[in-house]
Amino acid sequence: MSKVGIAAESRRIDTLLLRALCFGPKSYWELMREGKAQTHQVLKALQSLLEGELAAYNGDRFVITEKGRRQAETMGLERVAEQRCEVCAGRGIVLRPPFDSVLAAFQDIAAMRPKATPDFDQGYVTPETTVRRLALMAQQGDLMGRDILLLGDDDLTSIAAALSGLPRRICVLDVDERIVRFVRDVAQDQGWDHVHAEVYDVRDELPSHLRGQFDVFFTDPVDTVKGLLLFLSRCTEGVRGPGAAGYFGLSYLEASWRKWRQIQQGILDMGFAITDMLSAFQDYLLEDIVFLDWAHMAPAPVKEPDIPFYVSTVYRLEMVEEPRPLFFGWVEFEQDFYYDEEFCGKE
Repeated sequence: MSKVGIAAESRRIDTLLLRALCFGPKSYWELMREGKAQTHQVLKALQSLLEGELAAYNGDRFVITEKGRRQAETMGLERVAEQRCEVCAGRGIVLRPPFDSVLAAFQDIAAMRPKATPDFDQGYVTPETTVRRLALMAQQGDLMGRDILLLGDDDLTSIAAALSGLPRRICVLDVDERIVRFVRDVAQDQGWDHVHAEVYDVRDELPSHLRGQFDVFFTDPVDTVKGLLLFLSRCTEGVRGPGAAGYFGLSYLEASWRKWRQIQQGILDMGFAITDMLSAFQDYLLEDIVFLDWAHMAPAPVKEPDIPFYVSTVYRLEMVEEPRPLFFGWVEFEQDFYYDEEFCGKE
């Protein structure tokens, strides 16, 4: 990005944070969401507000100062109220039948799943997020009577989907044997003979019996370019062809817009059109996000997270040409498959 572009982006983030503070004190975690940018950019903007005495920290919340309020008034920030829907928080999805009842049943089952592990960069989304995914898929015609492929399923989207009674077939591929066993056990207990789970390492080529067998896929992979495109490439092998749909999540907290563009180019190269992007659609369970030291990066001593600050955008893709996977056969990767220079944690 050019110096002009960087300056413009910085001004945008500064404005978003200052505007948020106009409407009341905010926690560090709330401002991380409000910044709508990479973590280091939000931190730089927050530090700038503090150093410019436009904001202050009272030991609990960040607050706007008198100087900051005058600046906000000059910019007209107080004239623009919150525009997001209070019911759906801007997601466009409210859980209605059958998904409202699915959520209650799913929460009981999900409470028994294995704990997230850093070995596979796991971090579960909230149960509400898992079920909202399905409501979104149903709204788009991608759930009822469909054959669904889930590449990685620590969020147990397979179980929530089965509880809805809508998909025709559900297949889970996951490298974590604990997740595979859990899905199998629940499927056996529930009598779901249309739910299948097997251990699969995304470095391997997709098993031949799964190629070209699915109408829809969902995956929530790592946020590195290579990692994400490898997951999407394997999913591309699994779909039947034009008309198939796919969903995945991508966070702006650990992925620059330049990285987004690289990923989007790869998506187009594989034969997909990007039909939908729902910002901040997925909330992650804070205690299960591993190797992240967000509090340590804060410009002031902050308290424990008070909201799900780590969010990701959900993409919907539709195959419009013959599938063109970017990777074939075995793919070797090192630590940079999971973590790149934009990763916000520490080892």
